[in-house]
Amino acid sequence: MSVRRVVLLVGAVLLVAGVIAMLVPVSTPDGNGGSIGCGNAISADLSSARAANDKNVVANVPILNQLVPHTDFVAQCQSAVSSRRSWSIPLAVVGLLVAGGSLLVGSRRGVGSTS
Repeated sequence: MSVRRVVLLVGAVLLVAGVIAMLVPVSTPDGNGGSIGCGNAISADLSSARAANDKNVVANVPILNQLVPHTDFVAQCQSAVSSRRSWSIPLAVVGLLVAGGSLLVGSRRGVGSTS
C-alpha cells in the first residue's frame, strides 16, 4: 500500500469520525441519575433543558450568597454542545484537508509522470 493511500485512508477516517461525533446526541446529567438531551453538535435543542429548569423551582428564585445549590441546565447544555463542537468540527476539517490533499497530490503526480 502506498503512502498516498495510507494518508487518504487516515484522512477519510478522521473525516468520518468528525461527522459521526457531530451527529451523536449530546446530553448532560440532571442530578437524579438521569440525563437531559441537548441535541447534537450540528443543531442544539435546549427545550428539554428549559423544561428541567422550569421544573426546578429553586432555579427561578434569587439566591442570597448561594446557600442553595443552583443548577442551570440550559447553561450546562450549551457548554456540552460547545465542547463537542470544539473538537468534532476541527477533526472533520482536518480529515477533509488530509484526504483532499492526498487526492490532489496524487492527481498532480499522475498528470506530470511519463511512465
